[in-house]
Amino acid sequence: MQQIPLENLVQHVSPKWLHILKEEERSQWIVLKNGIQQVNEADLVEIVEAVIQEHQKSPFYH
Repeated sequence: MQQIPLENLVQHVSPKWLHILKEEERSQWIVLKNGIQQVNEADLVEIVEAVIQEHQKSPFYH
């Protein structure tokens, strides 16, 4: 297992995706089961999509 900020993962796999991420998304910690070397661009797209969706969720106020 390896834990790294999303920004580091994007820089390693495909830096062209970095411009679409907000600062808070870039700093999101990601856990990689098999390490950074096993992540391909298709995997990266899924991870980036999930992080963006998670950060778009608005909190519920009571």
